[in-house]
Amino acid sequence: MKYLRRVILAWLATSIMLTAACSKSGLENPFDYPFIRPLHIKRTSGKPYSDYKAFYLLTEDFEPRVESPEEIDRIRDALRLAGELSAKYNVAWTHFVDVNTLAPAFTADNAQLKQRCREMIADLKLLASNGDDCQLHLHGMLDRGLLEFMKSQEKLRVKPSGAKQLQGYRQRKSFFFNSFYAAGYRELVTSLTYGKSLLEQAVYDGRKDVVAFRPGGWDHGSSSQDTRLYFNALIESGLIANSGLVTGEFGTQNWTVGNYPGRNLATVQEGDDSITEISPTTGPGGYVNPVLPNDLLKLANSVSDEMPVIVSVYHLATLQADSDEPGGRVQDKRAALEKHFQTVADLVAKKVLYPVTFRRMLMILSEKD
Repeated sequence: MKYLRRVILAWLATSIMLTAACSKSGLENPFDYPFIRPLHIKRTSGKPYSDYKAFYLLTEDFEPRVESPEEIDRIRDALRLAGELSAKYNVAWTHFVDVNTLAPAFTADNAQLKQRCREMIADLKLLASNGDDCQLHLHGMLDRGLLEFMKSQEKLRVKPSGAKQLQGYRQRKSFFFNSFYAAGYRELVTSLTYGKSLLEQAVYDGRKDVVAFRPGGWDHGSSSQDTRLYFNALIESGLIANSGLVTGEFGTQNWTVGNYPGRNLATVQEGDDSITEISPTTGPGGYVNPVLPNDLLKLANSVSDEMPVIVSVYHLATLQADSDEPGGRVQDKRAALEKHFQTVADLVAKKVLYPVTFRRMLMILSEKD
């Protein structure tokens, strides 16, 4: 009887181990893909940041509601607050701008809506001139009307070849491949190329300062092949960086955005070209959010042999109060955001955090090469 119990227990233990192994192997982790290599920043002396524990990168996804002049007025109030906090605490933002929200400035029939949206763009431009960073963000293809307007101003050269080169396919590449993969990939590269150009013209007076992309919904594809095509599309669009790899299956507990400090940087290699990945830092709710509880000191000290990069994510549109939203609730949101700035400024004074923008972080990484 004892022997039988041991056999049963051993079988149960083996079954549990195999189940765990299968679950683990089934978990899609892009940081384990063979074309994505971890990137680490070794501590060095003689740099402005040498005495600090970690870099701090404050980002926000700029995706406001822009269907009326009143909505734009409210997001402009949020932009003003963002600028005031940056100036007061000396912590700059990196705004990942969904360029489809800029469309009314170019395509709206309503003159007042068009003017308000142009003023919103001027606000973004002012923030950039004061030290903020603006990079590209999209939740889908570029708005059709906006794309046609862009093409009427300047025809850009779009020559995507990634789908045919990279997409494994057992059939002859004909009807389905041409309709689904080739056409979809071309639209993706077209949207990224024209979106990049639009943001550069609107915010940077045409300077090629838009170098990074963040995918809406953190969606870079659900497999290694999808992700490889995604990164190749970024390369063919003239981008050199990405911010937003995710692990696991959306809607389950194993779905997380980015990675932990020391593991959220990577180099994505595609032939002779590469993309630098600076992912958000995993935290409560999926990623480090400035207004959710986070122990920034603990995160900064979590890696001893390198200088980690803590990347937080916010949405200024959460301050875009509806007309019927109680004023006190809006003030609470503003107060929570300022409290975060105060915490960061305190950790800067203690030489724990060294604030950077996305482009500044890329420059520091290039110095390490």
